[in-house]
Amino acid sequence: MIKQKVADTIDQLGPSSLRSNPLAVVFILLAVVVIFSASQFPDDGQVGPGFFPILVALGIVVFSFADILTSTETDLEISEFSFRPPAIVLGLLVAYLLVMPFTGFLVGTMLYMPAILYYSGIRSKPLMAGLSIGLPILLFYIFARVFLIRLPEGIVPISRLLPQLPLVVIPGWL
Repeated sequence: MIKQKVADTIDQLGPSSLRSNPLAVVFILLAVVVIFSASQFPDDGQVGPGFFPILVALGIVVFSFADILTSTETDLEISEFSFRPPAIVLGLLVAYLLVMPFTGFLVGTMLYMPAILYYSGIRSKPLMAGLSIGLPILLFYIFARVFLIRLPEGIVPISRLLPQLPLVVIPGWL
């Protein structure tokens, strides 16, 4: 029974299923580029800065293949799809990446978050402020202080003003 299901799924996989899922194919191609690029990062034989991008890209590949294998024909026509919302989000993301060398990770993310949250329909000022300040600081501590991954500091290194967190190593866990 399982062999038959696998055989039927493989028979479904073909040029027509790839044409009906162009976004999944694009995600797979982008993920392969990310895997290749991240594998070039130095790792010194340990878990390095390329580990998380590779892990995320592998997840994208798995879910994209799952989408290709399980999707059915859709009635959505490309003419019905509005390209404006994704273009705005892409524009905000490109602007974020372009200003990050000048603003640094913390300030750049604190400026990007309210814009993307507002565009996403979140209008609560306390929620926007909490997410825009708290999430970048949390991500900074996780990546820069726990995983020791250098994040862009920008022209004014504001991240150096954040206090050091005392990390305790429990004896016997090393």
